[in-house]
Amino acid sequence: MAEEELKKGNQFEGKEEYIKDVFTEIADYYDEMNDIMSMGMVQGWHRFMMKKAGNISGKRCLDVGTGTGEIAFHVARTAGAGSTVVGVDITPKMLELAERKEKEMDLPVKIDWRVGDALKLEFEDGSFDLVTSGYMLRNVTDILQAVSEMHRVLAPGGKVVVAELSKPKNAVVRFFYNIYMKRVKRYGRKYDKGKSIDGRQSAYQWLTTSIEGFPYGEDMVKVFRKAGFEDARYYVKSFGAVNIYVGTK
Repeated sequence: MAEEELKKGNQFEGKEEYIKDVFTEIADYYDEMNDIMSMGMVQGWHRFMMKKAGNISGKRCLDVGTGTGEIAFHVARTAGAGSTVVGVDITPKMLELAERKEKEMDLPVKIDWRVGDALKLEFEDGSFDLVTSGYMLRNVTDILQAVSEMHRVLAPGGKVVVAELSKPKNAVVRFFYNIYMKRVKRYGRKYDKGKSIDGRQSAYQWLTTSIEGFPYGEDMVKVFRKAGFEDARYYVKSFGAVNIYVGTK
């Protein structure tokens, strides 16, 4: 993949507004479909992310593209009392759902939910000790800019831990992966009714095809290194369906 292509992914005119509309549309059933799409493994991925975050007790933490808050909840439990946990997302409806879910939990710290843009985070340089993100980078209009913003808001020594979809490299695994993703698209129609959004794909058509043209594995590691994470590396989960990217400022 050419260096100039590394930061792009699947881009098109009007993408930012389309993504807002997609996630507004699916907010109420996003968690259920995530569980289905991951074959029930999504919480295991998030627990692995917390292991890679290291000791974050009492630390300042930011979850970018927090959605319905699932990773932020893991961060809050792990960081514990005395920590700061902020969840930022571009879609207000997703944040409203995250806040409702939080009220039913007994977390050691209150999460600060904020509407915000991953490409222009409204925090000063070095504001956080940990930045997490899950399944967001496919949805931004500039992947490198989003990762660079994560690097900027981290304090020296701070860590980034990001989960993103990828494609299995093993041909046999990829064969069954492709079959499963086709089934997910069909199942998604139960929820999105195949409804076109902004004249484009339906919500779950997008979510299952957005991996096309999207950098993953070593190509994504190059993006993290270009953003400033010199020690960036990745871990393969679920036979290659998901990668966890980790780096230190």
